[in-house]
Amino acid sequence: MSGSTALYLALAILSGALGAIHVPINGALGARIQSTFVATLTFYGVAFLITACITALTTERETIRQLASVPVWLWIVPGVISVAVVASGTFLMPRLGAVNVFVVTVFAQTVVRVIISHFGWLASPVDPISAPKLAGAAMVAIGAVLVVRS
Repeated sequence: MSGSTALYLALAILSGALGAIHVPINGALGARIQSTFVATLTFYGVAFLITACITALTTERETIRQLASVPVWLWIVPGVISVAVVASGTFLMPRLGAVNVFVVTVFAQTVVRVIISHFGWLASPVDPISAPKLAGAAMVAIGAVLVVRS
């Protein structure tokens, strides 16, 4: 394994860990204030401020101008999906629990990402479905069922 691959895997692990933490935190906020959408707005407000500052400090203006040449759906749909994901996690976490929300989400992401990779959709490198990938996805599904049922 190359050094850059190891770094990328470490970043993916960190990102996954942070994702596992942010859902319970935002869910706790939503439960405490009794509002999924105020918690989601708070999440995105803070995220916007941080992203805006980093972008202003590190990005050339031409890069931002290039948004005008990108199909509108490419920058609207991810935002809509992101709100749906964060709001649903915020809503579901206090009702289903952090582990249940996590394992069901990971299962759904695994299935959808295997399909996306198989066909190379959304600029993903083509990575055909194979027996080991199907076995791994089945194990994730079995794990999700075991966790949710226990």
